[in-house]
Amino acid sequence: MSEPCAIILINGKRKCGKDYLALELVEKLGPAVCETLHLSTEIKREYAQLNNLDFSLLLTDSPYKDVYRKEMIALGEARRGADPGHYCRLATEHGSKQCWVVVDNRRETDIEYFKQQYPGKCIVVRVTASEEIRRKRGWSWKSGVDDAESECGLDKHVPDITVCNNGDILSDGFLESVELVVSWVKERLTI
Repeated sequence: MSEPCAIILINGKRKCGKDYLALELVEKLGPAVCETLHLSTEIKREYAQLNNLDFSLLLTDSPYKDVYRKEMIALGEARRGADPGHYCRLATEHGSKQCWVVVDNRRETDIEYFKQQYPGKCIVVRVTASEEIRRKRGWSWKSGVDDAESECGLDKHVPDITVCNNGDILSDGFLESVELVVSWVKERLTI
C-alpha cells in the first residue's frame, strides 16, 4: 500500500449510482492515478470464506447476493462493533494509486477512520437518486436492509458535495458535481 494524496469517500442509498459515479471519477482522473476501493468487497470476501460460498457471485448485482444480504450486514455489524476500522484497513491494503475512490462508506465510523488516518486528504461525496429512479434500477424496499445502519448510518452526515444521479447528467448537475470533485483531487495530486 502506498500513501494516497486524495481520498473520495462516496456514500448513498442502494441503487443510487455510487459505482457509476466512481467509474466516472476514475475515467476522468485516469486509471494511472486513481482506483476504486470497496469496503463491501472485504465483507463479502470474509462472509464467503466463513460460509464456503462463491465470492465472485457475491460481488455481482444478483439474486444470489440478495439471499445473503442480511447475514452479511450482521457479520459487518459484529466486526465493526469490535473494531470500527476493520474493513477500512482491509480495503486500503489493496490501494496503490495517488487517489482512492472508496465507494461504499456506510457509517460515521468509516468516514472518521479515513479522516483520522489521512487528515486533509478526504472529501465526502453523497450520491442521491429519487426512489422512482432507484426502483427503475432494480431497488425495492427490504425490511432489515433499507432500515439498517448499513443503509441509514450516513443519512444525517453533511457531505462536502452532493451528486444527484437521476440519470439525466445534463440537467441534474451531475457533470458539474463530478468536475468539482475532479478539481479537488487534481489540486492534491503530485504528478
